Amino acid sequence: MAKDKFAPKPLNDIIAGLSGRLSSYAGKSQALDKQQTLLTEFLSPNLAEKCRVSNYKDGTLTIEAVSAPIALRLNYLKMDMQSHFRGNGLAELGQIKIIANPQSSQRLSKNNPAKKANATVAKKLPMSEQTSDYLNAIAQNAPPSLREKLERLAKHGKKTK
Repeated sequence: MAKDKFAPKPLNDIIAGLSGRLSSYAGKSQALDKQQTLLTEFLSPNLAEKCRVSNYKDGTLTIEAVSAPIALRLNYLKMDMQSHFRGNGLAELGQIKIIANPQSSQRLSKNNPAKKANATVAKKLPMSEQTSDYLNAIAQNAPPSLREKLERLAKHGKKTK
């Protein structure tokens, strides 16, 4: 009798088939993390936050940069970078490929909580009373529609007192 391909499969069979792939993904992820650490050690902190290791396959390390100028700068450093990687355990590295990928900036910014913290601090700064007085002075000589808006904005400085 023919085997029914739509019949449910036992969970153990499914997990056994996935465990090999999951372990290979975990191993590759750990290797990429180690390579990212090596890249961060080599580059300046400012430059390191604008690029990431995206792949390593067949002796080719692929690095994504957030813009073309960053990719160009990394290309200038490519030979020294390759020596650094080879000296730190990646002896089979044959070439480094650098790609400008603007979408990688979104992935990099999600991993950078310091920028988010700075953005929230800027939003919470109160308006000074002096700024409120300046806005009221400007509002006196402004047209009526703008005057209302400036006076409303100036009230925010008065509330912080």
